[in-house]
Amino acid sequence: MVKEKQNEVIKEIDGRLHSIRDIHDEAGKLLTQISTPLRVQLKFEDIMQLIGGALMLGVPVALTEEVWILGETLSTGRIYLIVGLSLLINGVFIKMLFYPGNLSEYPVEFIKRVCAAYAVAFLVSLLLLALFDMGPLEDPILALRRAVIIAFPASFAATTVDYIR
Repeated sequence: MVKEKQNEVIKEIDGRLHSIRDIHDEAGKLLTQISTPLRVQLKFEDIMQLIGGALMLGVPVALTEEVWILGETLSTGRIYLIVGLSLLINGVFIKMLFYPGNLSEYPVEFIKRVCAAYAVAFLVSLLLLALFDMGPLEDPILALRRAVIIAFPASFAATTVDYIR
C-alpha cells in the first residue's frame, strides 16, 4: 500500500503503515527521509495491550463495594448512559491519540479500535466479576450492570496502555 500526499508517502513496512517524509536542502537535494509509524491499524498486540490496561484499572475497581452496590441501584437508563459516555469519551480519546489528522482516511479502523477497547474492557470486567463469584453465572443481569460500571474506567486505561506501548 502506497499513498502520496504533499511530501509524504504512506507505505506498509513490516506489516505496519508508516508515514515517510523527505527532507530536502535549499537546492532541492534529498538529505534524508523520516519514517513515522502510523498507529491506525488494530493488531493482535494492540488487543493484548488493551487486556493489560483493562486489568490495571479493572482489578481495583472490581474489588470495591461501591461498584457492587451501584450495579444494584442504578436505573437501566443510567447504565445505558454510562455505556454511551464510555464509547463517546473513549472515541474522543482514541481520535486524539491515534488519528490526529488521519481519521477521514481510516474511519473503519477508528470504529474497530473504539469498539475493541470497550469490548475488551467489558469482557475483562465480566471475567473479574466471575473470579470474585459475582459473575454472570450467579445473576446475569446484575453482573452485566456491574461490568458496565467497571468497564467505564477500564476502557480508558486500556486505551492508554495501548497508546504508550
